[in-house]
Amino acid sequence: MSRDFSFLRTRRWIGIAALTVVIAAACVTLGFWQFSRHEYRAEAIARVEANSTQPPVPLTDLLTSPTTTVGDDLEWRAVTVTGRYVGNPVVLPQRGIENQAADHALAVLAVEGPAGESWLLVVDRGWYPTDAFTDPSDRLELPTGEIELTLRLRPAEDPSSRDQVAGRVFVINPEQVLDAASPGAEAAGTLVTDSYAWVATESPTTANPPGPIPVPSPNYRSNLSYAMQWWTFGLLAFVGYGVLARRERTAMDRDAGIEAPAPRPRKLSDADIEDAEIEAAQARDTSSA
Repeated sequence: MSRDFSFLRTRRWIGIAALTVVIAAACVTLGFWQFSRHEYRAEAIARVEANSTQPPVPLTDLLTSPTTTVGDDLEWRAVTVTGRYVGNPVVLPQRGIENQAADHALAVLAVEGPAGESWLLVVDRGWYPTDAFTDPSDRLELPTGEIELTLRLRPAEDPSSRDQVAGRVFVINPEQVLDAASPGAEAAGTLVTDSYAWVATESPTTANPPGPIPVPSPNYRSNLSYAMQWWTFGLLAFVGYGVLARRERTAMDRDAGIEAPAPRPRKLSDADIEDAEIEAAQARDTSSA
């Protein structure tokens, strides 16, 4: 086969080379994007693991005012509090849990603030499977009287622009949850506006409470795998370019009547020689018999 690859300088092959570079560059860019997501998720999971494993402390040790912001240092921290539910339960529909369709049971909890003032804290009591044919009343039922709870702090979500419905919200925004729990009623306490909490435990509870929400799993390695895949695709783009060029050269040689060189004979190993000698000896024994 000819070793002349001057055809690669033609306009067609320059275009193919440019397309190869563009594809490879796109793959490399996507690979770095996935790698940055891997780093972000790794940092987030490290924060979850560090904060969620700390022992519970009283709520007011971390929330010193109703407007305390739950940042990276407070999110997922466990706190203990005693309080009572006020108003009606609130449904947060279609907030899946670990790839399972789920609705969440929200409520407003009246607790005592650091100076003896009354606070209203929005809590997510947990989840139950979304099922249009099942009455979820027992999962939404609220315990009565004083309750001891262990909570995990979360930052409040931005308000939803959708029309509000009594007993239902679309985000966990404290103002909107309070409106849905007690529509038109005056709040008997100061609303904690910049945070809410997941219920880890409540005692006493109801006969069929919603399931507790699990702390996020530390499975963040998929993004690193995706990054490696994209970088591999970028490398394969150049490999594909080389394969196409070689096939083009082979086709041009075939059209010109140039035969491809015969493959070099494989050098026999000692094992091959020994096997050949054994077969020859067996053939001689058979013929002499």
